[in-house]
Amino acid sequence: MKNILLNLILLFCIFAIKTAAQDFHAKIESAIEKKDYQTAISELQNLEKSDNKTFEFNNYDYLLARMAEKKGDFALALANYADYENNNEGSLRNPVLREYALWHLSQIVGASGNLMLERIYLQKLMLTAPDSILSEAVKTRIIHNLFESGNFEEVIAKFHSTKDFSSEKNSKMIVVIPAQDKILGNLTGNDAKTRENLVLLGESYLQIEKKEEARQVFTKLVKTLTNPAQPDDFALAGVKNLDLLDVGSENFGKIAPQLTDNENYRRALIYQFNRNFPLARLHFQAIVQRFPNSAFIANSLYQIGRSFVQEGNFSQAIEWFERVQVEFPNDDIARDALSQTASAYSRLNKPKEAILRYQKFIQTYPNADNLERAYLNIVDILRDQGENAEALKWTARTQADFKGKLPEAIAFFAQVRIHISQNDWTNALSDLSVLLTFPDLGGTKVPGGTNKAEVTFLKGLALENLNRFPEAIDVYLSIPDGRNEYYGWRATERLQNLSNDEKTQQFIQVKIIQLSRNSGILIPNENRKIFQNVYRLTRSPETLKIIKSLYVNLPDYQKIPNFKLLEFGRKKVLKEKSEISNENHHKILADELLFLGLYDEGTPELDLYLRQSQTKITDNLAFTLATFYERGDMANKAVSFIEPFWKNVPADYEIELIPREQIELLYPAPYSDSLLQFAPPKNVDPRFVLSIMRQESRFRPDVKSYAAARGLMQFISTTANQIAQELNRENFKQDELYNPPTAILFGSQYLSNLFKQFPNQPPAVAASYNGGEDNMARWLTRVKSDDPDRYVSEIVFSQSKDYIYKVMAAYRIYQMFYDENLKTK
Repeated sequence: MKNILLNLILLFCIFAIKTAAQDFHAKIESAIEKKDYQTAISELQNLEKSDNKTFEFNNYDYLLARMAEKKGDFALALANYADYENNNEGSLRNPVLREYALWHLSQIVGASGNLMLERIYLQKLMLTAPDSILSEAVKTRIIHNLFESGNFEEVIAKFHSTKDFSSEKNSKMIVVIPAQDKILGNLTGNDAKTRENLVLLGESYLQIEKKEEARQVFTKLVKTLTNPAQPDDFALAGVKNLDLLDVGSENFGKIAPQLTDNENYRRALIYQFNRNFPLARLHFQAIVQRFPNSAFIANSLYQIGRSFVQEGNFSQAIEWFERVQVEFPNDDIARDALSQTASAYSRLNKPKEAILRYQKFIQTYPNADNLERAYLNIVDILRDQGENAEALKWTARTQADFKGKLPEAIAFFAQVRIHISQNDWTNALSDLSVLLTFPDLGGTKVPGGTNKAEVTFLKGLALENLNRFPEAIDVYLSIPDGRNEYYGWRATERLQNLSNDEKTQQFIQVKIIQLSRNSGILIPNENRKIFQNVYRLTRSPETLKIIKSLYVNLPDYQKIPNFKLLEFGRKKVLKEKSEISNENHHKILADELLFLGLYDEGTPELDLYLRQSQTKITDNLAFTLATFYERGDMANKAVSFIEPFWKNVPADYEIELIPREQIELLYPAPYSDSLLQFAPPKNVDPRFVLSIMRQESRFRPDVKSYAAARGLMQFISTTANQIAQELNRENFKQDELYNPPTAILFGSQYLSNLFKQFPNQPPAVAASYNGGEDNMARWLTRVKSDDPDRYVSEIVFSQSKDYIYKVMAAYRIYQMFYDENLKTK
């Protein structure tokens, strides 16, 4: 009996110990999920003191290093990574995460400027884990390390050697430059990584005075573009270095090299696309001055004018545009130059000169594809001058000259906006009713266009301002609301305002009663519409439950995907040293990293393992990977997974009924550390930054747009340079924008500037971010109101208006589901 009792006590103690271990791990998981790094650090340090075996058996020392690094305590991180990596014979665990410890060690010491020690860690990583998922990043970093250390011959040797990157002997070899057909033998691809390596190779040749070899590399970069219409950063580096080789450092940027007109033009276009306008002009001007019979002269003159426009130097731009018209009056480009001249005069606030040139355009090019823009631009200029009567005459003339065509509708909409700016709601209402009969309103595909939702909303606004509240309520309710429905959301907000206003809430109550009387209709879809309208008026949780029950009987509303999150990663806390497993190395790493809650490293390992093992990727498995990627701040993979599933779901599906786990994939909150570090101190809501980021890059940190905008927040070079000066960032380089914390810092600073210009006006800030603050200021002036329900319709740039729709729709949802600290509600 005594033995049985002792055994029971022993079993109870073992169970209690295991339970305590699991409870501890749950507490750590919770702290990591909340990004409460200090709590995680404190708990781990306490465990290290109280139960060192459990601490080491479960790789908690590696986790402690990661938490310290995230918190910015690099001394603590460095000590724990080093201790983990050393793995003395007396160690209590198998250091399965050693390659990651080495990687972090290399990053920390490299950031401190110790390039030699960084290289030692990187080479050790390659030697001990040649098949690591990190190997390509390590190889790239070794090359950069050698370059930054001034070991240019070693850089070249690395590219041409057949030996392993981890070989120390190879790093001491004397380089023999191979023949041209072999120089680029190992760099024949055209992917971004290969092109980045080519830049380093070429610049290394340049540093050791191997100019001909350098020229060959840079020429390859310029001539082998992945997308000739969008020359990348590496093509830019190529033309810069070719210019440097051709004219020398003392003349770089001062004189253009002696080249063919074709080569000058090629280099100019690469500079122009990448917004390096002074260097672009240097090559365009060389064509004009040196090749009087070149076929590129007309476009070179025009592009010089365009470069000055991009810099905001409209006076200089006019000189070049007018020269195009004088020297090439019969060329098609003269037409574009005349239009650009008129636009430049408008930006210089010279309305008479601008209007004269638009009138000349109308007379000279009556068959131009974009003829209506000249008419409508005259309307805008007159409005900017406060000459609304004249502007109305031009809208009438445009409607007459383009009767039955799309420009008629656009001119009619311009007429509506003039009436609204004059608070002439009677004429606005009349025109809006007519406008709704037009078959094509332009949408967001043409400047100045509109859509049925916007016109209907403005009709409701006109009725509301005319105190015709029952009619306004009906019109607002006719606009469907949903997660991407900007005007449906605005209509719902107007309805809520009416419901909360003592003067108008009676009309809302009457409408609710009317809707309730019709709720007995047996047709499920009609009932669904009724209760969704009631919910917009009441925001009642009970009504939301009824809507959810109605969705069950509606096939279209059952298209919402249904996923199950699968389990991966080790679950149990180890109480003894684990044995070396024969399992796939990447699976072992994934299990340990996911156990520790390190999804940023564990998910790619899991993904690689699944692909290598040719596992069938079911929807549930893909959903699980997407969820893990989202948790690991790789939100672009989460969004790209989930969005296709929602394309067939009705647009008015109630947002609150979307499963929370899918909302977090559709609207993830990555990089929260950086967002909370940089946005709030600048009085910017991090949720608004996320909304901008979602639209700009879909959370891809390395993306570059057709307009040469870079990174998460898609900064163009001129704006980035301006922000770098404000932040006192010396020696700023454009490719720093591909670093998420830098992109978020710059984005927060720029948005802060815009909010100072447009206080408490997120839609105006969004429009400014996309279309420029000067343009937004003009649109606001025209409507004479800071009410977004009035000024958004004034935004003429179709891209900017669509941008507002999407950014503000996202911001609405971020506010619904996340608090200001990016914690889910």
